[in-house]
Amino acid sequence: MNKEQISNICDSLIDQLTILKGFIQLNKMNNKIDHSIIVFQEVEILEKMIRELAEQLLTLD
Repeated sequence: MNKEQISNICDSLIDQLTILKGFIQLNKMNNKIDHSIIVFQEVEILEKMIRELAEQLLTLD
C-alpha cells in the first residue's frame, strides 16, 4: 500500500464522517424524522473501512 492509497482511504473516512455529522445535525433540527438507521449504516461503513486500513497498515514493512 502506498501513500496515495492511504490518502484515498483517509479521504473516504473523512467523507463518511461528514455524512454522519450532517445526519446528526438534521436530527437536531428536525426531531420528527428518525435518521438512526442511516447513521447506523454509515457507522458500519466507517468500521469496515477502518478495519481494512488497519489490516493494510499491518502488512507494511
